[in-house]
Amino acid sequence: MNLSIIQLDIMHLNECLDLDQKSLNGLWSKSQWLRELTDPKRICLGIIELGTKKLLGLCSAWLVIDELQITFIAVHPSHQRKGLGRFLLSELIKLSKSLQTNHIYLEVKKNNEPAIAFYKSMGFKTVGNRSNFYKDGSDALILYKETLNKS
Repeated sequence: MNLSIIQLDIMHLNECLDLDQKSLNGLWSKSQWLRELTDPKRICLGIIELGTKKLLGLCSAWLVIDELQITFIAVHPSHQRKGLGRFLLSELIKLSKSLQTNHIYLEVKKNNEPAIAFYKSMGFKTVGNRSNFYKDGSDALILYKETLNKS
């Protein structure tokens, strides 16, 4: 499979909505995706299969001064456990270093053990907890990774 990481924009709105629905049961609304894809302080990367141009995974983040806040990461259910999430997150980490960020943060559901294990394997550490963070009342763990872009 030939894959490529691309910068997503407004023309990918419907694909983002579809992937969000299939992978995370529609975590975000259309207006939230519209903002994510158009705000210049946000980064939205997608992984596509070159032959079909199908969006197989995506991640997005907010750039806030010297920090990157990962807001979304998902891989299409039929393509999970194939290293696509690792590929996407690695590219986002590389991009964050080129943007001279010093820290990356994200939240993950406290009971999502596979995701927590994945993030820890990518060098993230648990630094806190957010009570009642998700729509269903679940708590979130706050994970952190230093990117070491000190001058």
